[in-house]
Amino acid sequence: MKTEIPPFSGGFQQLYCDAAVFDPFSALHPISFRRVLPFQAGDPVVDDQRLLDTEQAHLTERNDDTRRAVVDAYFNCGLLEKADADNLKSVIDLFGFDFFELMGLVYANAGMFICALRWYREFVAELESNPRSGLDNESVYASVGYCLYALGLFPEAISWSKSCIGLRPTADAVCQALINYEAELAGGAIRGVECAASRTRYTVSAFEEARASQTTPRLKAAMTAFVPFQEIYIDWVNHDTPAPEIEAEGYPFRVQRDASSLPRHKMNLIFATCGQADALVEKGFTIEAKRLLYEAALLEPEASIVRDRIKALP
Repeated sequence: MKTEIPPFSGGFQQLYCDAAVFDPFSALHPISFRRVLPFQAGDPVVDDQRLLDTEQAHLTERNDDTRRAVVDAYFNCGLLEKADADNLKSVIDLFGFDFFELMGLVYANAGMFICALRWYREFVAELESNPRSGLDNESVYASVGYCLYALGLFPEAISWSKSCIGLRPTADAVCQALINYEAELAGGAIRGVECAASRTRYTVSAFEEARASQTTPRLKAAMTAFVPFQEIYIDWVNHDTPAPEIEAEGYPFRVQRDASSLPRHKMNLIFATCGQADALVEKGFTIEAKRLLYEAALLEPEASIVRDRIKALP
């Protein structure tokens, strides 16, 4: 990464160019963010003194008035449409520390990913210092992973996403392998997976769904050994039942409806792995690239962008 630093105002440098703000970034996921800075020539930013003053004021004194001022500044600088700004101000009293997540989202939507990370960092700090705050403690971590990927910081994005995902994909893979074994014996396959909180429902096809359903108690008992705190439901359907379609704006690789941030973490990890593999291939490190891609293939066997890269490697 180049180290050319564009000329910024003193206010911008104070608010966005302090390396101490980014590293350490998270106590729960101790991944180094040292390579996030400096800004590079051509990085999109808004170096507007009025905007910087309102953001600094909200950082110093967090209340509805400073939040309204930030929303107005975003509108005046073209970061928000008028309708969006008006809608936000109408519900400004519903925000607390999660307003920092909104600030990060505004910048991420504008392609200003370092600026986005700066405000996601404030929200992460609050979540981790006050775990009982009742605020959503998942979505911001997936947003951080996407910013790292978008900045081309593929090793950091991979490490961050793996840390956020934890061991759940391993348990999911074991459970799905158990179901797939029984489904194949019955001439079917897993048609879809739906997750919400501690509940998971598998829709599975079979030639004789009534007979196949007799395996459900045995399957659930075996799966509970791997996910003891998960409520598991298995719905058997006839093999002629039309398969559900992948949602246009949902998980892109297979039918998976998950209310958690796991699909976003998996997508961040898969795309960052592909980016890192491409970079390794360009440098001649084909074996290391292949190892990374095989890891991604185990995480999501249906990811064609991974399979295609593996096939293209010598």
